[in-house]
Amino acid sequence: MVDLVVLQSLSYVAAATGVCIAALYYAMSLRNQNQTRQAQLFMQLSQQIFNKEQNEDNWNLIEMEWKNLDDFYEKYDSSVNVKNFAARWNLWHAMDAAGLLMKKGLIDREMAYYLMGGYWGLWTWKKFEDIIKDQRVRNNIPELGIWFEYLANEIAKTREKKGYSTDIPKDWGAMKPGN
Repeated sequence: MVDLVVLQSLSYVAAATGVCIAALYYAMSLRNQNQTRQAQLFMQLSQQIFNKEQNEDNWNLIEMEWKNLDDFYEKYDSSVNVKNFAARWNLWHAMDAAGLLMKKGLIDREMAYYLMGGYWGLWTWKKFEDIIKDQRVRNNIPELGIWFEYLANEIAKTREKKGYSTDIPKDWGAMKPGN
């Protein structure tokens, strides 16, 4: 009789152990799946932002010069410079997407930081900040670039934590914020 109770107890312990192992395996599988998805998102964003064609567009955008908002719109508004608008919109949208993915926890701050080379999202935001904020009001699009701005702020926090400056170097691009 005692042997039957011991055997029954052992079978319960074995079943419980099996359930615990299965739950652990499931949790590890979910974690690995999440890491794989993050890596895929990272690679997709990287390819969108930094492919050869987009790199050329990005650097042309960084070299843009304007004296004030009116000068910017005279030179680069979508009604006068469709190519520039398309390149700018593509870059801003990619930055917005990266910021939103980070905000939603689909990529972490460190991944976003390294995706942007530790500077690109921040410095690009600083170059176009006044334009984007003006377009929010001018075009009644209050959420334009909010995730791009979020991305830039998070990159700035990471740079500060690492002891790096958040200022744009004097030789980066033609127009410096505040000019």
